[in-house]
Amino acid sequence: MRWIFSHRILQFNKPAKTSRDVLFTRDSWILQLVDSDASILGEGEVAPLWGLSKESKEEVLSELDRIANIEDSNVSSYVSSVQCAIDAALAGFHSKQIDFPFLPKNELGAIPINGLIWMNDIEEMRMEARRKFDEGSRCIKLKIGALNFNDELNLIREIRSWGNEEELTIRVDANGAFALEDALDKLNQLSEFNLHSIEQPIKAGQLESMFKLCAESPVPVAFDEELIGINPEDFESFLELGKPAFIVVKPSLHGGYTAAEKWKAWADKHGISFWITSSLESNVGLNHLANWVCKMKLERVQGLGTGSLFSNNSEAKWKVEGELLIPIES
Repeated sequence: MRWIFSHRILQFNKPAKTSRDVLFTRDSWILQLVDSDASILGEGEVAPLWGLSKESKEEVLSELDRIANIEDSNVSSYVSSVQCAIDAALAGFHSKQIDFPFLPKNELGAIPINGLIWMNDIEEMRMEARRKFDEGSRCIKLKIGALNFNDELNLIREIRSWGNEEELTIRVDANGAFALEDALDKLNQLSEFNLHSIEQPIKAGQLESMFKLCAESPVPVAFDEELIGINPEDFESFLELGKPAFIVVKPSLHGGYTAAEKWKAWADKHGISFWITSSLESNVGLNHLANWVCKMKLERVQGLGTGSLFSNNSEAKWKVEGELLIPIES
């Protein structure tokens, strides 16, 4: 047996605005374990996010070239997105279920997901949030920190008017946009809206400040980018300062599925809640993520994509109905 890979440039249906850039395309590689007849034994998606993933494109390509020269299933990688693909491919190989590597299709269930509102101007974000709400989303997640903060507060105020915290959950993600000196003030202003959580209020890498902010914030804090390139034991010495209410794991960015299981075990040990978020994968990676969520029996609302971002995506194996991601019956 041996490893092969293929590259695809995914085309966004419309430009995707993030806190770092505007995306028109994104790189994706499919890594496959094949036998001597080139029959596929397992596969996974390598889907780094340039500018956010720890690895560079050169590192990804170098690792894929290295693995393609190995005639053995027993491989691993220090590159997070590559290891994520290896984990999925090997799970499929061992389960003999390429498309559903972690759990058989007949054991899958519906997954509650948040309705993600992409960065845009305030009016476009308001319209998108309303559309998501009218379609049945009862957990709405907004990216904040890139626009005028008062305008963002007014938008959240309007969304909160559609239902109280028991009727409508609101998550926000600052992607590290708040300056340390005014982060607590902004969090105090946000506390008016009974938010579920805020992801990464300040820039990652300020561990002492971040843990102290967790203790002081009136809004529950979730770690996201803070986990990139970090192991759970790296956080232990900071827990006496405070601790996050949640950690948000992206297997592609945070070391793969085996690493995600370690993060889950660490979170459980310390009474920290946990959910999974996709990171602009194609339907191949999204399917594996949803499959793994079902295997792990994660009950919290997850941050999984819907497969509708790309014009040249692969075949979808899940669909969205209201606030649920549901496996498509074949």
